[in-house]
Amino acid sequence: MLTLLRKILILFCLSVISLFALAYWGLGYSPVYLYNAPSVATGMGAKLACSGRYVSGYNRLAIAADIRVYSPILGLLDYQYNDVQQTVSASLLGVKSRSASFQPGIGCAIDYPGVSTRQTLRWPVLRAPQAAWPRGSAVVSVDPAIQSRLDTLLASDNAAGHDTRALLIAYRGRVVAESYSTGVDKNTPLIGWSMTKSVNSLLLGHLVMAGKVNVAENDLFPTWHKDVRADISIRDLLQMTDGLDYQEDYDPGDTAVRMLFQEPDAADYVLRRPQLRAPGRHFNYSSGSANLLSRIIQDRIEGDEQADLNYLVDGFFRPLGLTSATFEMDASGQLMGSTYLYATARDWAKVGQLMLNGGEINGTRLVSQQWVADSTQPNGSDNEKAYGYQWWLNRGDSLVRWPDLPGNTYAARGNREQRLMVFPDAELVVVRLGWSPSDYPDNKNFTQILDWFN
Repeated sequence: MLTLLRKILILFCLSVISLFALAYWGLGYSPVYLYNAPSVATGMGAKLACSGRYVSGYNRLAIAADIRVYSPILGLLDYQYNDVQQTVSASLLGVKSRSASFQPGIGCAIDYPGVSTRQTLRWPVLRAPQAAWPRGSAVVSVDPAIQSRLDTLLASDNAAGHDTRALLIAYRGRVVAESYSTGVDKNTPLIGWSMTKSVNSLLLGHLVMAGKVNVAENDLFPTWHKDVRADISIRDLLQMTDGLDYQEDYDPGDTAVRMLFQEPDAADYVLRRPQLRAPGRHFNYSSGSANLLSRIIQDRIEGDEQADLNYLVDGFFRPLGLTSATFEMDASGQLMGSTYLYATARDWAKVGQLMLNGGEINGTRLVSQQWVADSTQPNGSDNEKAYGYQWWLNRGDSLVRWPDLPGNTYAARGNREQRLMVFPDAELVVVRLGWSPSDYPDNKNFTQILDWFN
């Protein structure tokens, strides 16, 4: 009897999926999209729900609401949380199910049978000294007038539907105001999405300063040896002018989605992509390029994956003062330098302060002044120059990115409108974290903040 009921349920679910498939196909979705959609949906749901729960500490209703913003199909997911083992499974209509698991410090990753490297790793414990920001985490320099204005700005953002969750301003090396929405506070680690790329670049710059990497190097990977891809340099990857066949599109079946939600080793997947253009000539925004940089970072540190983590924590994260950082890895133990760094607003601001200080913070030099200068210079592509070493630049193209902001403004940016803005002339760092369904008014809002300091 149970077997018969199970068969009936499966047939019913398959019928429902078929109806959805016909509907999506009728709307112009390809067979590739339809074939990959269940795997992508359940993988994405499990991963984001796991991190939302066990890294950021969100409740289950808030997590589901965040995830379904990306696609209607994600609203059909059913989540099962195991708070003891800290795992989450996501199923689609009872047919397709995938899971993700959490580990302290390295967060969550999708589970893949037979891939267990990540499960053996541990992130060294980070503790901040009892000191004022940025050496520690204490904020002792709030400006009441700026704080009031920032509270008003956050309320205005959310009245307009931008879902801003954290706003923070650091001025001349001190946090002068920070505002948070309901359910988020100074201790909440929030995902930076592609702001992670900018931190990844700094990690590479740290290895350059240590003599372990040279950005002019090419012939970077054994599988590219005697291949046209051997001409790609580290600088090409940093500036996203490598010419690889990779599209930063986010429909099931696209390269970015497969890398993030269907491959146990993100870098290995990108290593298999063919060459589309000669390196150095064409800018093509690519999370795949960032994950190749992560592979280079880990390859150049002596030892295994645990040695990689120990080196990066002791040499970079600890002196930078990042106590809340969770830098997630894929199932293979590869740091996801494209996407998955979580940190509090106070810790994200320390990244901006490091850049503003020319590579030095808390009495320690983490990257050279030259690295900061090179990171904020336009690239040499023919199509889009206003991008440096994984930092977005205001100038470099015929039109500036933010018309009313200073020309030397630069930023780390991420999906759902994450922002880490650096204003060198004003000695100002601004962090904006949230879950916006549409474009954030960067030019208007950050111009307003700058005016508060004139």
